[in-house]
Amino acid sequence: MNDYAVQLDHIIIFAQSIGIGFLIGVEREQHKEAIAGIRTFALISIAGTLSGYVLKMGQYPFITIVMALVIGTSLIVAQWQKSNHCQTDPNTTSVIAGIITFGLGFMLWFGHNILVAAIAIATTAILYFRAELHSVPNKLSRQDITSFFLFAAIAFVLLPVLPNTTYGPYNVINPYQIGWLVVLISGISLAGYLAIRLLGKKKGILVIGFFGGLVSTTATTMVYSRHTAKQPSFMPEAVVIIMLSNLVLFLRIVAVTAIFESSVLTSLAPGLLGGLLLGIAYIFWLLRRFKPNKDKEAPEFKIENPTELKAAISFALIFAGVLLLVAWMNDTFQAEGVYIAAFISGLTDVDAITLSSLRLVSTGNIDASIATNAILVAYIANLIFKYGLTVALGTKELQLHIGGGFLLSLIGILLAWFFLS
Repeated sequence: MNDYAVQLDHIIIFAQSIGIGFLIGVEREQHKEAIAGIRTFALISIAGTLSGYVLKMGQYPFITIVMALVIGTSLIVAQWQKSNHCQTDPNTTSVIAGIITFGLGFMLWFGHNILVAAIAIATTAILYFRAELHSVPNKLSRQDITSFFLFAAIAFVLLPVLPNTTYGPYNVINPYQIGWLVVLISGISLAGYLAIRLLGKKKGILVIGFFGGLVSTTATTMVYSRHTAKQPSFMPEAVVIIMLSNLVLFLRIVAVTAIFESSVLTSLAPGLLGGLLLGIAYIFWLLRRFKPNKDKEAPEFKIENPTELKAAISFALIFAGVLLLVAWMNDTFQAEGVYIAAFISGLTDVDAITLSSLRLVSTGNIDASIATNAILVAYIANLIFKYGLTVALGTKELQLHIGGGFLLSLIGILLAWFFLS
């Protein structure tokens, strides 16, 4: 690489550093009590990147420690002076944010740009949503908090000690991997559950639809189908919520596949993308046709905490059972057997068959193409089941519009599946 290219790479790193400082600084600028704003945080991030550059050049290795101490001390002194001058309690948030910003700028030299960006965004979100985070203890029940402790115990205490070896028929039962997948799925559902509890119905139907899809598309479909029978005027909003929650399931499948067995993503993505695009187009059409109130308060969405021990154990047992069933069906009936198992399992739960198929690909029991087909079959079966819920619980008008949306998603899946896979 020539000197020009090297310097260009360095400029890009410093530009990213400025962007990180700017991002966090914009949030801090909104608070009168903050001791630093856009300019200061941008400079702090540049200082961190500059210290990393000096260290990478192999000169003055102590410079990073010195600069960190100077910046940290300066922030603390500034905070102390502001607190005394304004007669307010000291607020250490900006001090800690400044130290984190310095560290993120420093990290850019070590090839972890995506990680740095993710931490910067997460830091900004934590700072920005301070009011919502302060209200967390008041919006969570004692049972919720207990469930979170149990989830943490499973993730950080039990999971590391589970044996990472295979057992049982077909050598597909691995306690560590089952535990890891339980933590993964519970974590995704937990994110949606927390969002719904903290944001609630006050944030409108789009929020309920999106995060309801993270928690449980089946529960979301059931709750809002039933509500239209009690309040038919809520039909346009219910259609948007149900459709959006089921489109989020596409994103769940993509995320799980990318994390657990990314080799399947190439063949799986076209079918999912086709269904997703037509589904999104249908939602836009609904918004233009019925003009549902996107900020309208939805009825309370009551659902079990996904991190409760009973839910975690149930999913682990279901996953292990589906895993053995799919392996046996593949051994006995080849690909057709896998598809039958996928359809039956997918009627009520897509996660278990998705993870089972990916697991069997990683162990070499089935091909990626069979896993792709099985996951798409499971999704189609799940759409059929949830349409049955709207027929059993909702109004005829809801059935008509949900049926049209599901049919469009199905057409998108099939077209992309046959022509792009």
